[in-house]
This record gives sequence, C-alpha cells and structure tokens, in this order.
Amino acid sequence: MIIGLVATLASLGIVQAQQIGEKSNLSEELDTAEHNLSMLEAGQSSSWQDETDTQTNGTQTDLDNAKAILSQPVDSIIANESLFDIAAASSVILTSITVSPLFHDALTELPCSYLPLNISAEGTVTALLDFISRLNTDLTNGLVRAAILSIPESPAEGEALVDIELTIYTYQGE
Repeated sequence: MIIGLVATLASLGIVQAQQIGEKSNLSEELDTAEHNLSMLEAGQSSSWQDETDTQTNGTQTDLDNAKAILSQPVDSIIANESLFDIAAASSVILTSITVSPLFHDALTELPCSYLPLNISAEGTVTALLDFISRLNTDLTNGLVRAAILSIPESPAEGEALVDIELTIYTYQGE
C-alpha cells in the first residue's frame, strides 16, 4: 500500500510539474501576445495620427487656397475689367451689366460676401457658349447661376443673345 501511495504521489508530482511548465509557457505566450498587441496599437495610432495630420494639413491648404481666391475685392474685379476681358477673349459684346446689392453669407463655412450680377451679351452661339464656359473657369471666384440663350430664327434678325445670372464671391476674413 505504501508503494501505491508513493506511486500515486509521484504521478501527481509529475502531472503538477507538467502543468507548472505548461502554465509558464502559456504565461510567456500571453506576455508576448500582449506586447505584440500594444506595439500594433501604437503603430496603428501613430499611422492614424499621421493620416489625420495629413488630412488636416490638406484641408487647411484647401481652406487657405479658397480664402486667397475669394479675397480679391469685388470692386477690383469690376474695375480691372475681367468681365470685358473674358467677353473679348470669347468674341462677344457685353450689352448690359446690372449689379445687385452686396449680400453677406457663408460659403462652405467661410464668411463671404457675394455680388449678384445680370449680364447680357450678344454674339454667335458658339462664342456665347464659350463666354459662359470662360466665366465659370476664368473668373475663379465667380459662378454662373443661370444662362438663357436666345437664338434668332433667321440671320436677318441679328445675332444670338444670352442673359446670364452671375454671382461673384469675396472672402470677408474671420
């Protein structure tokens, strides 16, 4: 019976020693996994921060560009004859320009003023379409809101006419 008891205790000792070894191995694996996870989280956090910084810098650059474009005063746009230059480049004749009062608003969260203009011009259909297109591209702080093209039925009736609703935006500062 003593031999059986000693054999049982020896078996239990061997099993316990194996369990202690396995527990030690599992503990080491858990520590390694926790370390790897913390390194991965730190790397992702750094990567996310870099990406956020890049996006923020890009957004700030876009905002600064918009401010620069819109900072040109409305009076200087009209005074420097941008509209007349665009009309000349398109080979159209401006027949009237009507300016409405200046309004204040926000354009994509930028405090702006905007000046509504109604422009009438005459020329060939191709030249008038080119004029409308140039107003949207060459006048960087202007936006064509509407254009109504009137085409005569016969050449004897004269040239085509266009009535344009144009809005010119200016940045007002913060």
